[in-house]
Amino acid sequence: MNSTWENIWWLAKQELKMVRMGYLWSFLYALNALFVITIFGGTGSDLLVSGYPQLFLITVFNFFMLTVIQVFGYPFDSRYMNYWKKDSYTKRVVLLKMLPVTNREIILSRYVSYLLYGALYIVLLFAGIKVCMAFGLIESVSWGTWTGMLVTWYSTVLFAGAFYLYGEMSMRGRSFFKMGFVMMGFALLVSIALSVTGGFLVWTIVINRVEEDGALLPVLSFLTGALTLYLSWKQLEKKMANRDFYSS
Repeated sequence: MNSTWENIWWLAKQELKMVRMGYLWSFLYALNALFVITIFGGTGSDLLVSGYPQLFLITVFNFFMLTVIQVFGYPFDSRYMNYWKKDSYTKRVVLLKMLPVTNREIILSRYVSYLLYGALYIVLLFAGIKVCMAFGLIESVSWGTWTGMLVTWYSTVLFAGAFYLYGEMSMRGRSFFKMGFVMMGFALLVSIALSVTGGFLVWTIVINRVEEDGALLPVLSFLTGALTLYLSWKQLEKKMANRDFYSS
């Protein structure tokens, strides 16, 4: 068991070391997310627009939040650019399978690196949010609410990761690319639904639920994300055992 986790951790560390400039790009991406949240979650955001333009902007903001979270566990890595053409993720798995490691170790190492990378930038984002709250740029909340928000949004990283990691390691590049569009389409439908049914901001919904229900939403979100990720891992193990990596 010790050697298994040593292999998993070694593979995860190698993956994180190879990111290189991806850390900087992800940091800038988090800053961009912080800027958008400051605009829409700021103390004067309700004065921006009204009527149909407001509903449109609410949809855009909700879509932004739901999609930006989907990729928080993914570094901007030049190795995987144009993956839909080059099938970069499949080639990576093929190379790893040449090492003296098992399929389980390959899969779990990828999940570990994803969880760590996502956690790093979610924490950085929410640290920035807390600073903006301290300066009055974003409506302030208590530390308890802030923690609940952080856990809830990180849980969405887990939930999205269950699908993306499965697709990354079990699909060809084009199929994985199409799956990404499906995920974005789902986020768009949710964003539109929230807008037309009452002009709800998903950001505000999370805050209100945490403030009113305490730890209920963060706990349920985390359990849902963790369970979905676990089921994804188990299904991926079966898929990897039978996948032909050399067929077109």
